[in-house]
Amino acid sequence: MIAPANLLAQTPEEVVERMTAELSKGDSLGMSFDFVMSIPILGEFRSTNYTLGDKLKMELYNDGKKNISWSDGVTDWDYDAETNVVKITNAKPKENKENSGNVGLVKGATEGYDLSFEKKTDDKVWYILCKKNKSNKDKDDPKRMNIAVSKADYSCVYLKAKTHGIGISMENFKIGVTDKQVTFNPADFPNAKIIDER
Repeated sequence: MIAPANLLAQTPEEVVERMTAELSKGDSLGMSFDFVMSIPILGEFRSTNYTLGDKLKMELYNDGKKNISWSDGVTDWDYDAETNVVKITNAKPKENKENSGNVGLVKGATEGYDLSFEKKTDDKVWYILCKKNKSNKDKDDPKRMNIAVSKADYSCVYLKAKTHGIGISMENFKIGVTDKQVTFNPADFPNAKIIDER
């Protein structure tokens, strides 16, 4: 049963605004989410991402291969499961910021878009269609996005979009990440070869 207070948000803009407020809790508590990218011919790339302050962890899966990367803003660690090698390098702050910024696509969903509720109904989820409007001059922004928001707590269920033939999906958002989840621990890879390139 949905609490009466949750029914106060009537417009899609209000729903997305409250969803954004929920996502913002991840700024201090940390957040995890899945990111899926579908590229013609190359196939599907899936990653599970964890952020907590300046720390990041990304588990990337593609074609049966797994890579894990960590960063604390100063040092990067990259583990290749196929070769069983961990490479340690100086952090690339700009690149890491861009990786963690994927969630910004959800937070800024209303900017440059006209929002409307989709016709399909669900007692538990709002389905929102975001259509790019004429004020949005960014050629890289998708023409449309689909957002699903929980009616129970305004959490983001998913965001889906397609741009330049590439499909993207962000889903399974969870607020709350521990320091252990975003910290490289060599004890977890006792047989791996570690190469320090700093």
